Amino acid sequence: MMFKQTHASLPSMVWPYCKVLSSRKPMLAADGLVMPSISVEAAKVRISAAHLRRYRDICGLSDAAVLPHAYLHVLAMPLHMRVFVHEAFPVKVLGLVHLRNVIRQWRPIHADAVLRLAVECSTLRETEIGQEYDLVTRAWQGGELVWEEVSTMLARRTAPGKRPSIERAQRDDLRMISEQVIHAAANTGRRYAFVSGDFNPIHLFDRTAQAFQFKQTVAHGMWSLARCIGLAEAAFPEGPIELDACFKLPIYLPGEFVFRSQRNEQDAGCVDLSLTTPKGDRLHLVVRCTTMS
Repeated sequence: MMFKQTHASLPSMVWPYCKVLSSRKPMLAADGLVMPSISVEAAKVRISAAHLRRYRDICGLSDAAVLPHAYLHVLAMPLHMRVFVHEAFPVKVLGLVHLRNVIRQWRPIHADAVLRLAVECSTLRETEIGQEYDLVTRAWQGGELVWEEVSTMLARRTAPGKRPSIERAQRDDLRMISEQVIHAAANTGRRYAFVSGDFNPIHLFDRTAQAFQFKQTVAHGMWSLARCIGLAEAAFPEGPIELDACFKLPIYLPGEFVFRSQRNEQDAGCVDLSLTTPKGDRLHLVVRCTTMS
């Protein structure tokens, strides 16, 4: 089964938020559910210079003529929300956890671009820790596909379970490019929420995060990804690239973290990024940047 909505431009976020607050959907889909295809499109999208400035500011990004690699994720948020609140989407959006994000960019996108954006969700995977949903976002300019993203969201099971974690590997084939400490203020989640439109309660206040089994406010994964990309993009290979990010331990706010970028000596077209605890022994985020043919 397939459901499709088409809008002339980006739709309002007001109605979807009303639907989120009144939703009676379950936290997990019923066993054996066949996920339908839900697609929402905006035919003509222009970028607000003011919104882009605010995004750069909260993510610590410098000004440039082209869009930051992860910016279209927040630009498409009204379409994401329309998918999440669609009657065919089986679970509550509140409390969904962002596990992984893959961005593919074929060429730089200028800030004055007029884009066609589309978001689709048609997958449901059962795992030990819950159900995974892939949200696919695509951007076209002049009929050419220029950007694509796959965001994997997790609806966690109520039964005890551990999120998969990978210890930071000590690899001889990686050469350090840069290393620095990142500070995240207590209000980072709220500031990013107003720019991104992602008001998931886990990002807003300690009390609302605790209602979803987190000890305190959690930073948005896409904020940490944008912050790391901004620090490393000068070392990225030229041409089309893929950024494959895995979100590991939650980033609690306020906090201090260590960012590292390293080059793979065996593959000049590969740069590895990581965000760890201050001791460097536990991972918050890992990103691999590779060239695409």
